[in-house]
Amino acid sequence: YHVMQRDNQFTSLPIMLGLTPRGLESRLRPSTKHGRLNSLGPRSGRLSCNAGATFSGQAGNPPAAIAPSVVARVNAQTKLALASIITRVAAVEAPPAAEPEVLRSSKHDAGLHVHVVKGVDGSYTVDLQAEPVRPMVLHWALSEWIAPPENIWPPNTRREGDKACQTPFGGDGRIRMHFPQAICPQGIVFVLKELAPEAWINDGGTDFQVHLRPPGIETVASKVLAAEGTYSHWSLFQRFCLAIELLDAADAAGPEGMALIYTWLRLSTQRVLDWYRLSNYQSKDIAHVQKTLAQRMADKARSAKTPTARQLARMALEGLPRGGGNGDDIRMGILNIMRANGIKEGHRPGIDEQFLEQWHQKLHTNTTPDDIAICEAYLAYLHSGNHDDYWRVLWDSGKLTKESLESFSKPIRAWPMHLPHLINPFKHYLWLLKVTHSGADLDTAAEMCKGIVDDDLRWNIFDVLGHREEWWVPGKIVEVRERLKNYWTQPDASRDLLLLDCALENWFRLRLERTDRSQLKGDDLIELLALVLRSTLISVEDGELSQVAEQWEWVRSNAPGARWSKEWALAALATAQRTELSVAAHMDRIYGLVQPHAEAFQAACKLDAKHILNFGEEVVRGQPLFLSAQLLQALEPSLRAAAGVSSWQVISQGASSPTGKVLAIGSLAEVQGLHYASPTILVADHVGGDEDIPAGVVAVLTRSATDVLSHAAIRARAQRVLLATCFDESQWGPLKELAGAPSATVTVTLEGDVRGTPGTSAVGDVPAEGGDGKGAHGIVLAQPKVTDKWALQETEFQAGLVGAKALNCAALAAAPGKPDWLRTPGSVSLPWGAAERAMAHPANANVLGAVMSGQTHIAKLSAKGTADLTPALQELATIRQAVATQLVAPPELVAEVSAAAAAAGLIPSASAWAEGTPGWSAAWDAIRRVWASKWNDRAWLGRRQAGVQGEVFMGVLLQQVVPADYAYVLHTAHPVTHTPGVLYGEVVAGMGEALVGNYPGRALSFSAPLDGSGGATLHSLPAKRVALRAPAPAPGAPPLIIARSDANGEDLAGLAGAGLYDSVPLAPLTEEPVNYARLPLVNDPGMRGQLLGQLVEVGRVVRAAFGGGEQDVEGVVANGQVWVVQSRPQVLH
Repeated sequence: YHVMQRDNQFTSLPIMLGLTPRGLESRLRPSTKHGRLNSLGPRSGRLSCNAGATFSGQAGNPPAAIAPSVVARVNAQTKLALASIITRVAAVEAPPAAEPEVLRSSKHDAGLHVHVVKGVDGSYTVDLQAEPVRPMVLHWALSEWIAPPENIWPPNTRREGDKACQTPFGGDGRIRMHFPQAICPQGIVFVLKELAPEAWINDGGTDFQVHLRPPGIETVASKVLAAEGTYSHWSLFQRFCLAIELLDAADAAGPEGMALIYTWLRLSTQRVLDWYRLSNYQSKDIAHVQKTLAQRMADKARSAKTPTARQLARMALEGLPRGGGNGDDIRMGILNIMRANGIKEGHRPGIDEQFLEQWHQKLHTNTTPDDIAICEAYLAYLHSGNHDDYWRVLWDSGKLTKESLESFSKPIRAWPMHLPHLINPFKHYLWLLKVTHSGADLDTAAEMCKGIVDDDLRWNIFDVLGHREEWWVPGKIVEVRERLKNYWTQPDASRDLLLLDCALENWFRLRLERTDRSQLKGDDLIELLALVLRSTLISVEDGELSQVAEQWEWVRSNAPGARWSKEWALAALATAQRTELSVAAHMDRIYGLVQPHAEAFQAACKLDAKHILNFGEEVVRGQPLFLSAQLLQALEPSLRAAAGVSSWQVISQGASSPTGKVLAIGSLAEVQGLHYASPTILVADHVGGDEDIPAGVVAVLTRSATDVLSHAAIRARAQRVLLATCFDESQWGPLKELAGAPSATVTVTLEGDVRGTPGTSAVGDVPAEGGDGKGAHGIVLAQPKVTDKWALQETEFQAGLVGAKALNCAALAAAPGKPDWLRTPGSVSLPWGAAERAMAHPANANVLGAVMSGQTHIAKLSAKGTADLTPALQELATIRQAVATQLVAPPELVAEVSAAAAAAGLIPSASAWAEGTPGWSAAWDAIRRVWASKWNDRAWLGRRQAGVQGEVFMGVLLQQVVPADYAYVLHTAHPVTHTPGVLYGEVVAGMGEALVGNYPGRALSFSAPLDGSGGATLHSLPAKRVALRAPAPAPGAPPLIIARSDANGEDLAGLAGAGLYDSVPLAPLTEEPVNYARLPLVNDPGMRGQLLGQLVEVGRVVRAAFGGGEQDVEGVVANGQVWVVQSRPQVLH
């Protein structure tokens, strides 16, 4: 038994006994295993100890590697692996509220199991179990060592001093603490006192912490930043102790908390934070603390509350030293080498080797992972005798320089002497250093795990190591990691197992990064992409990425059409686009979590900005998943060529070959409300889809996939502005470089590509109206008819009382000849003028005052002609807030609207919306928000730019929501080519807000002759990340409802006013990742063709219902039933 150790290797005996390494260690623990206080008894407050593992030993050599015939291609096991991943229940961010919640279940090297449960009644139960059972006392207090009140004491507790209590463990080695919700403390802190023999035990250098009501992220962050930014005595040892203390609190704070820990430890690993600040420690102490932190971090990578927190814990572990081993061997090992080989040490005579003496002094007081790099550099020099090798390896292995060595608290200033007889002793010494300080080092981790895994897996691990440079190794690594996951995901698994998995993943990434992707064919790129996703899903829990992996498997094996045919290429291209969006969303989430913390460290610790500016970007680029972006960049040109798709999508043709000054911007949203005095071409990285086109702009070129029927696209066509999306990075860069030219001309080629040519002379001024000067101006809004009604039925809809949405819905519902299969939802309307009447009610005098005051200020600002729109936008926000949150419903409004909704079948009875009911609260909140959208920034800027005259009156259309399988938008005249009689349509999964709101990703797009003379032509398959879903009503419940804007300032011929105002569902829509591999719209060509044929018929019927005028139609498909939810005149130019 004494030769077995968790820090090195185990024989087969513990495995035969069914003992895990940690379980075995708990049974073999000698009393010297525990840390002891430097004083004779307890003290209230932080306890310090000199703790360290006493086990040591020498690992064996890896078994001889016998290379099997293994290929790098994703093999038949991929389907089985993916099936296991995809069918697994998706992890949720919090357990169900109706069940007790296990907050913590952890085993500690001190021989203690901590189990914390939050009950459904809000109470907390803490169970402490000694393992093994032994005479022991719990010395405890509330967090920060505050004396606990007697009403929360467990039985047999007594006061110990003025800040703590002591509770003996029972005969079964157990203590239970129960805290009702009303008196539950934030947490408890404790140490253990063994009685025979007496020994005080803490948690790896710090107090045990149990967080019940954990501190918020602000409290955790303030402790870390105060220590790093203000403590005069600080070192790597104290940093790791504090990390152990705060780890549970960070986990309880969710992904933000674990992101703080990760950012903190990464800055430490990068040496941006100090490792030595007037503080020393013994090598055995740092070995023990490193071991404790690494093991606790490995536990969090398995058991943290959320998938993102688990991923961040894993990322933090990758940069940590493994710890353990025998720290004293580091301190004494170099002394023994010096003494055995005649090196002068202190007053001992011998060879005066100042380098070894100075390094020995550092090792005695501050051993760190730097010492591995120093030892490797020293060995390189001993082999060659060339100091250049010493400095080269120092930098390559540890990013250390001469200045770095001299900056240590015990500086190393001397250059090493060439003593080649020291090579073998220092080879062994390097191993001792790696046992304690290496982290995700492939060879060290493999050695540490070879006694834990089964024989076959061990052989395969060392087969990878023995052939790590072979071309087939990436595929073999994934197979090994899939098997290794069965080990490291087990409770209490050794940290070495997860460190090995991290090391294998890092080598996988390195091998693929070395691949010359330009030499790979399309099929090879697809296979590598599938392999990267398969590898990622071993370590990352992400349901959306699982869907992406399944979609690639479908493309590889089941997508319709022959490989590289146009039909197949369209499916593969959509999958590539969806993958880009999903990977970007995953990476953006990580970036958004870590970058703010890095900036907080910069401010608190006065860090150089160069370390922080790109911190988050470097984090995401270092993830193995980043390889997928590189592979997609190489793959997409081949897919586009096979699909016959241009590298550009022209969304609005605009004027012929516009010329202007090129301005490169981050997003179109940055320039809302501006006016450019000269013709301007915007090269925008991002277009959201609901922006306006600023005055003076003649072209907008972007990298964002923008739907042809999004609001921004409609407005671009209304203003005759070229709007186009580029999908090829090689073409995008040169366009941005045109920003330095006096002018440029943009042309659209016959192939649909966009080209920019620099000009030699500046351009002149343009009129204020924007675009080419031919936009809609001088539009006079219709004024409302007078009515005393608060609500109208469909039969009462008429011009002057309601807007085009309500009028067209009523007309279509009653249209003669409308086929039975085409349905329209029921609706009622709050007419124009209702909002103004509500504000005039005496109960709303304060709201009316806010509106009048704000509008007066805005009018004055407009009269001044100031270029700064910020004050006006602030006034608009004040008005919106007052209307949306403070407006009170007059009683007669409540009565009429509820009665009308009941008569239309929207609610079961008027009492369902009686004042004070939850139903009416939701309805009134939605109505107010629609009314308030009259003062939206985009609406005000749009009216201002278009020179709209007259007052806007906002109607509200309360309409049934149909929970959609698919949503569509149709233009009965092609909006881009203007080809007569050709319908253009777009379709998405779920509700239509994902389409008209321009959620990232392409929709399914198609065109077809309206007269039925030909079938639909498919232009793209859907690639949006998410579908928006309406909650399905319960059986027998009334339909869901949406409050739609229906103003006199939208849906006007000559003004692209669509999307200026808000529509608000009473029950919020939810985002749901789309599994396109299982979506009939994508994987069933027969069903898709039938649906597109129906939609063409919808366009023909609706167009005929409105006298042959071109229409912009929105609708949904639910359970095979086609619905039209609104239609308006199509704006043509």
